[in-house]
Amino acid sequence: MWRRTPALRLVKTTAALYAAPSPPSNGKSTSGPWSVPSSILKWYPRRAGFFLAGCLAGHNIFINDIPKRFDKVHARHFSVVEALTITPVYTLTMVHYFSLFCQYPTRIEVLKPMLQELGHKSDIQYRWLCVLQDTNPVSSITWRCGLLSLQLLLFPVWLLLSAAAPQLVHATVSSSCRILHTKYSCISASGHSAPVPAFVAKAAELYAERETFHEAQAMALPTDFGVAIIMVVLVVYLTS
Repeated sequence: MWRRTPALRLVKTTAALYAAPSPPSNGKSTSGPWSVPSSILKWYPRRAGFFLAGCLAGHNIFINDIPKRFDKVHARHFSVVEALTITPVYTLTMVHYFSLFCQYPTRIEVLKPMLQELGHKSDIQYRWLCVLQDTNPVSSITWRCGLLSLQLLLFPVWLLLSAAAPQLVHATVSSSCRILHTKYSCISASGHSAPVPAFVAKAAELYAERETFHEAQAMALPTDFGVAIIMVVLVVYLTS
């Protein structure tokens, strides 16, 4: 069983930046006609994020079961999963960047580690594509085009979700990191029949750390409505 990387410093910083307002001194509840119903809070954002993460990373496409060892034939599966999970990270990064000019300029503290995460995920995707190219150079070209088309198709959807419900998207990324950490740990620890590339073990460590980061954002990050309006206009313009 894997253990989470705490990243306490980052969690405390996030909590300080986006802490919820304290209750009034008279002891009365702040809930009013505009408060979120408790029935929604039961599944938003964690349960909803867990469901979406299962769709992105919890499937076993191109493999029969959870991989138990490193095998080049698994490259298709991992390249698809990486393509599906990097798109919400990219759209969240865009949304947090636009927040610098709107309601929450302090989100620069969230933006910095996410830019690093994008770089690491891009490197992991590059490694899997290299494995595919070594296996079948001709079909790898078609495969790259297919993955690119898939990400372009999902980009507007994730951009709208990231702008309107960043808590949900962060919860989705957090759950997908947990799934990816499990998968990468399996093939890095059980690859006795074939040498395991160094990037596999590094990916397992990365996703263990990023799960804690995104979970903290999911529970503390408010929606920037100024950015949400801008992104809706942008998506309508790009798709019209």
